[in-house]
Amino acid sequence: MHHTSSRPAAPPAVPDDRAFRSFQFCHWPLDLLAERVRAAPELFTPRARRTRLPIRAIRYWWVHCAILQEVRRQARPLVVADVGCSHGLLRTFTGPIDSTSWIGLDRAIDDARLRQVGYERSVECDFDQPIPMPDACVDIAIQLHVIEHLPRPEFAMSELARIVRPGGVLLLGSPVLPALLSNLRDRRHRSLLARDPGRIGRHINAMSVSRWRRLATDNGLRIELESGAFLARWSGNPLENHPWWLRLNMAWGAAVPSLGGEIYLAMRKPR
Repeated sequence: MHHTSSRPAAPPAVPDDRAFRSFQFCHWPLDLLAERVRAAPELFTPRARRTRLPIRAIRYWWVHCAILQEVRRQARPLVVADVGCSHGLLRTFTGPIDSTSWIGLDRAIDDARLRQVGYERSVECDFDQPIPMPDACVDIAIQLHVIEHLPRPEFAMSELARIVRPGGVLLLGSPVLPALLSNLRDRRHRSLLARDPGRIGRHINAMSVSRWRRLATDNGLRIELESGAFLARWSGNPLENHPWWLRLNMAWGAAVPSLGGEIYLAMRKPR
């Protein structure tokens, strides 16, 4: 179990209306983003580190905020599964979080590195196979920018839903395209994969808002947050020093998730 000094206040409770659930993302604390970018500069390119609020950090920051919100909501110790943890990038970004214990899952595990950055356990697994963990054993399952690399995203999503306890939450993210472009890209990916199975591990799926919603419905999950990330992004852009620029990008992503570059979703497993 890890403990921290005081943190900025966690975001407000999730509203009921989907539109408001999307736009709540726009109000979460940017001082936390700036703090963690300073604390974990190794996660970002030299160009991204020139700015105080790099948009490339949003993928880690929103999950950090969502975990803080869930800790406050549940008011008890929570088990967090970082599914596709790599070398612990997310855990490096968040630093210690009160009332959480972390499990790192990936195809190749560097257990010493993961323990160094704060994971209590690690599980080596292939996400195209059943996850070797019991049903309903974690409170939060995180999968960021993994599903687009998997040959069977529907199966992988069902496994994530299986290991989450009733009342728990899945925090998910991927690149996103409008449905028509996503379908065309997906056909091309499948064609390339059929000719070259060695492409597994690269981008072999394209995700759209509608595809993510189907995955939620098929697994009995309720979407509590659904938002794109940005309108425009390039590393080192001086505008990324200004909160209003990030808020503008987030508002665009919340209003038009399919054109937000990346999509982030929180899905609740009913009790």
